[in-house]
Amino acid sequence: MKVRITRQPIGVIHGVSLKYYRLGEVYELPPPLAEYLVMENYAILEMRDRDKPPMPVEVDRRRRL
Repeated sequence: MKVRITRQPIGVIHGVSLKYYRLGEVYELPPPLAEYLVMENYAILEMRDRDKPPMPVEVDRRRRL
């Protein structure tokens, strides 16, 4: 599950220190950790896929009368 960090998280959850997550960065995280960060307002779900190039837009070149 991808999330974007919107506020610097603090503390430790399930043995994972949250201090290494950087503001503005996107991380692929296990769903329980991602849900926790979102629920505590440390992150938002990232819906964009930065690894894929944008889809080409088809242009209709037929003449219209």
